[in-house]
Amino acid sequence: MLASCADILGIDDGTPRTYEDASLADVSNDVTTLPDVKNDMAVADVAPEAAPNSPLACGDASCNAYVEACCRTGSQTQPDAQAFACVAADASCAGLKVTCDDNANCAAQGHPGEECCAVLPEGGSIATSTSCMKASSCNGGDMCQPGDDENCTGDASCLPSIQTIVGWTICK
Repeated sequence: MLASCADILGIDDGTPRTYEDASLADVSNDVTTLPDVKNDMAVADVAPEAAPNSPLACGDASCNAYVEACCRTGSQTQPDAQAFACVAADASCAGLKVTCDDNANCAAQGHPGEECCAVLPEGGSIATSTSCMKASSCNGGDMCQPGDDENCTGDASCLPSIQTIVGWTICK
C-alpha cells in the first residue's frame, strides 16, 4: 500500500509533477524570505522563572517548604546525636518530620493566618510533628525564626528549643 501511495505522489521516482490547473497562480517568484532567527535577530537572554521557595531550616541546610519537609532522626533531645535531611513533602520520615518552622511557611503552603506549631502528644513535652493551625489550637510551641520576637504572643521571645523540638526555635 505504501508503494502505491509513493507512486501516486511521485515521492520515490524523483520526477517533479506538473499540474495543469488554471486556478492556481504561479507563486514561485513571489516568495518572501524571512530572516533566520538564529543569525539575523538578537535573542533575549531571559532566565527561566524560578520555582517558588519558602526556606525551612533543616540542621545546617535549608529545605523548600513548598515541596519538602525536614526529617530529623536520632536523639530527640541531644543535638550532637541528630541527623537532618530534606525529604519530599509527602515522604515518610523515621523520625520527626517538620513541615514548617515559621508562619511564612504556612502562608506559602496555602494556610495564611495560621501559625506553625510544634505538635505535642496529649500530656507530652516533646513534639511529634509540626503543623499549620489556628493559634488557639496550638498546644505545643509556636515555631519562629531567631529575632522574630514580634511573632510571639505576650512577652515570649523566639529562642532555641531545649526540649520541645530541639534543632529549631520556638516562642517561650
